[in-house]
Amino acid sequence: MSPIKSIKCTNCGAPLNLLGGGRVESITCSYCKSVLDLNDNYKVLTNFKNIREQHKLPFEIGMKGTLKQVEYTIIGRVTYAAMEYPNGEWTDFLLFSPLYGYAYLTYEEGHLIYSKRNRTFPNLTWSQTKNTSPLRVDGKNYQPFDEYEAKVIYVEGELTWIAKRNDKTSFIDLTAPPFGLSVEKTKNEIEYYQAEYLDAHTTYEAFGISKEVTPKSFHALQPFERPFFKSLSLIAYWVLFIIALLFVAVNIDGSGKLITSISADNKAVKQVDFFVNSSKYLVDIELQSAKAKSLNNFNLQIHKNKQIFFALTSTSAYIFNEKNGKVKKKLNPWDKQAKKVLLSLNLEGAGTYHLSIKPIDMTLDSTLFVKIKEERSRLGYIIFFFIFTLILWFIYKFMEWQYQLKVADERGIDLDDDKPTNKNTGFQITMILIVIAMLIIIELNH
Repeated sequence: MSPIKSIKCTNCGAPLNLLGGGRVESITCSYCKSVLDLNDNYKVLTNFKNIREQHKLPFEIGMKGTLKQVEYTIIGRVTYAAMEYPNGEWTDFLLFSPLYGYAYLTYEEGHLIYSKRNRTFPNLTWSQTKNTSPLRVDGKNYQPFDEYEAKVIYVEGELTWIAKRNDKTSFIDLTAPPFGLSVEKTKNEIEYYQAEYLDAHTTYEAFGISKEVTPKSFHALQPFERPFFKSLSLIAYWVLFIIALLFVAVNIDGSGKLITSISADNKAVKQVDFFVNSSKYLVDIELQSAKAKSLNNFNLQIHKNKQIFFALTSTSAYIFNEKNGKVKKKLNPWDKQAKKVLLSLNLEGAGTYHLSIKPIDMTLDSTLFVKIKEERSRLGYIIFFFIFTLILWFIYKFMEWQYQLKVADERGIDLDDDKPTNKNTGFQITMILIVIAMLIIIELNH
């Protein structure tokens, strides 16, 4: 901890404590509001005595807090007013750490920004800086956001430069939320600062402030944070990918591999054995007839090892326990007006199964066509999940669109005239994937 040096105000004689280390060039007397030049025998440079603070701020000089794992002390304050915006005011609190030097905590309508000087900014002119998009600095792409001019309207405490009333500074702000760059030009120099939007609750807690101020406006560095919807939207995106993979994998593996294809009529019982190679997938049994009345004229049973496993009629369907022959599960019957029925069975093991098809009314002229396919992967069980996550994806995109509107409003632009092509391209690709996935689902469920 650096020692605290005390001086006396050369205007009013009040005692003043210096907290900010060797780079401090000026201090404002907390009693008479005179700005003293520390490099010129504490000469009075200007006075803010008649300047009334616009509002009470939650942070005060002398407060200590930890930001970015560094303990800082607030040693000074400068309030700016934008020349072009009537209500555009913000306050920079100068932070000091004996080990890590100086930084800023900016307060603007409840928003909190942390910034430090950046020494890796590209060697660009003022014009090049505001017209380069994107501008890559330290691995991040920054977009030019705004250019404006502001003047000093209030000063308090210690500063590493001399700030006088109505001193003007030109700014170029670049954003990559929650990060930003600020290029600041005065009549003497140009400085570069790297900024980051802070979580208000964490920051207030770090400085021991119990009463927080809730932001009432939008800030350009405010990140778009919807972690729940974002996570589920990413899940939806990956569901598309998984569906595509399943479609490819299942087809390569023999999706819908035909085991047997037979026909039965009303003249006699039809019996056939079929062999299932694997129980990893569902087995599809497709029943089809020229008329619904013909389809309803047959009963169907499947046995394994002479034990009934499945029975189907036009009015009922049952799955049996292979060991004791008791009904294990009752299923809904098919629509009596249907001419085609698709059954998907989860057979409990590979092996030989016996299918018997018995006509109910042997006098009714009817023919039933039967196809049995194995290794048929049904994706219906993820359809509802896919639809749910897809809805959440659209909600997330809608929220993101609202966020972009707020950013555009802050910039004073029309989104229709300033659309980022790369984001549109990504959105279009995603929509194409969604359409492809839906077509795949429809195809696989036919």
